[in-house]
Amino acid sequence: MGNMNEISLNDVTKPEPGQIMADSVRQWRPDCQAGQFKIGASNFRGSKLDMELVGAQISEGEFFGYPLQNWLALLFIDPEGVLSSILFKTESLDQFEELRRTYRLKGESLLGKTIRAHMCKRASRANGNGYFAVEFEVVSAGKYADAIAQFRQLHYKPEFIRLIESKPADNGNGGK
Repeated sequence: MGNMNEISLNDVTKPEPGQIMADSVRQWRPDCQAGQFKIGASNFRGSKLDMELVGAQISEGEFFGYPLQNWLALLFIDPEGVLSSILFKTESLDQFEELRRTYRLKGESLLGKTIRAHMCKRASRANGNGYFAVEFEVVSAGKYADAIAQFRQLHYKPEFIRLIESKPADNGNGGK
């Protein structure tokens, strides 16, 4: 029998302000057809997502039934203080890289800041269907900065993101 971990159903301690919930990773997805972010396959949460970064990594993969291409995996704390992950590709990946580059030119890190990802409508393609791409902006200082710094020091390793990526693919449509 494999390694079993008991799930404590009676632990209902609400995290204190500034504390993060890091016992499991919440899977966010950008649905670039619907123009919304969702948790899992169907829990739609709107067109904006505020994130406080823990780590970021670009890798090649075939996720969500897409052909082999580059993906940006972000490990972040979501607005509810939950350790979360999300994958982006193509235009959204480029948008994130540009934000990072802009802040690097200023000599600033994206760590410790709240980054807002928002769906932006794009013009129709040849087939007449519009789509959404994700754009990013820094909106404020992060409210989980201390907890994230501690988590990065104690727990975070680049391999952490690998664990996220190895989850089985589904029929979601990833991020544009």
